[in-house]
Amino acid sequence: MVQDATRMTICTECGRKLPAGAKFCGYDGTRLNPNIGTTDLPGGSQLPKYCPACKKTYPLQAMFCPVDAARLATVTMTSTNSGDSRHWEEVAIAANRPDLSLQTNLVGKTIDYKYQVESVLGEGGMAVVYKCFHKQMERPVVIKVMQGWLLSSKNSLERFEREYKITAKLNHPNIVSIYDVGFLNGNEPYIVMEYIKGEALADRIARSGDLPLATVANIAVQICRGLQEAHSQNVIHRDLKPDNILLQEKSDRPDWVKIVDFGISHFAAGEAKRLTKTGRMVGTPEYISPEQLRDQPIDARTDLYSLGIILYEMIAGTVPFTAETAEAVLMKHLLSDVPSLTEHRDDVTDDSPFGLIVHKLLQKNPDERYDSATEVRLDIENALNQLMLNRGA
Repeated sequence: MVQDATRMTICTECGRKLPAGAKFCGYDGTRLNPNIGTTDLPGGSQLPKYCPACKKTYPLQAMFCPVDAARLATVTMTSTNSGDSRHWEEVAIAANRPDLSLQTNLVGKTIDYKYQVESVLGEGGMAVVYKCFHKQMERPVVIKVMQGWLLSSKNSLERFEREYKITAKLNHPNIVSIYDVGFLNGNEPYIVMEYIKGEALADRIARSGDLPLATVANIAVQICRGLQEAHSQNVIHRDLKPDNILLQEKSDRPDWVKIVDFGISHFAAGEAKRLTKTGRMVGTPEYISPEQLRDQPIDARTDLYSLGIILYEMIAGTVPFTAETAEAVLMKHLLSDVPSLTEHRDDVTDDSPFGLIVHKLLQKNPDERYDSATEVRLDIENALNQLMLNRGA
C-alpha cells in the first residue's frame, strides 16, 4: 500500500486509488496494510496495465482485460506541482479492442478431428468460449479454451483444471455437464461442455426486473437441488450469482436451471489448497458472504447466503446492498441490516413465507442460517403451496 500527499491509498495488487484509511481494496478485495507505505512515488514509476474500456488496472504481465477482453494499455504515473500541493496524474496510452489471436481464432476449424467450431459465444481474459458441433454424436457443444497468454500463470492453469475436475464429478440435472477435456497445440487446455440454449438469470432480471413469485420459486428450488448435489460432494461454489445460473429453454419445462463456473469452488473437507493468497477476496462483492470477507472457514451455508442474495434480487429486482463503491457494498454485508422487501413490492412482506426465507438465508452469522440447501428447498416449496392456496381462496 502506498499513500500520496493527497491522502489517497493505492492498492499494490490492482493499482487503484482508494480513500486514505481503507482497510481493503473495494475492487479486488486485497487486504491493505496501513503500516506499509510511503508518501512519495518517483515520477513516471510503472503501475499495472490499464483497460481503456472499463478503466480497471491489471498486473504488468497481463495482455487482455478479463472483464471485456480489451487489449490492456500501459499505465504510468507522473507528478506535477500546483502551488504547495502535489498530485498524481494517471496517463493511459490508448489501445483498441483486439481481434481474436491466431492462436485462439478457431472458427471454421475442427478440434481433435470431431469438434467443428461454428462461432464465438464470448471472450474474456480467462478464456474464449465457442459453440461447436460434435460431428460423430451430431449435437451442439460448448468448448472453453484458455487464453494463450495465461499459460505461464500457475494459478490460472490451476483454476482451469479445477473447474473441469470438480464439475465432472458433479452429476446432476441442474449442474452443467462436462463431456471432455484436451489440449490445443499440446499445451493450451480446453473444456468441452454441454450447450445450454437460453439465458443467464442475470439477463432475465436485467430485462424483467422483479419476477413473479411462482417463477422465483421454480428457479430457486432447482438451484437448491444443484447446490445440494455439490455440497454432498463437499464442494462449495463460493461465487454463486445470477451470471452463473443459466436458464435453459426446454419444451417440456420453462427455465430449467443449470449452475455453471466452479472455477473458484472449494472443498469443504480441506483436501484442496486455496487458489488465492491470504487476504485476497474470492467471490463477487454483491453476493459474497460475511465469513468470506472475514477470511473465516466456509461451508455449505456460505453458498446459502449467496442464494439469499439471489432470492432477494429475483423478488425485488435489485440486490439488497448497493453503493457507489465495491468497498462500501462489502461493508454493508458485514454491518448493515437487509432492506425490507416491502420497499420494492407490496405482495412480499417481511413476515410472509418468502420474506422469512430470505431473512434466514441472509443472517450474518452462519449458525443462524439454514443448515442445508434441502431445508431451503422444502421451505420454498411450502411457501409456493401456500401462495397457490391463497390465490385459490
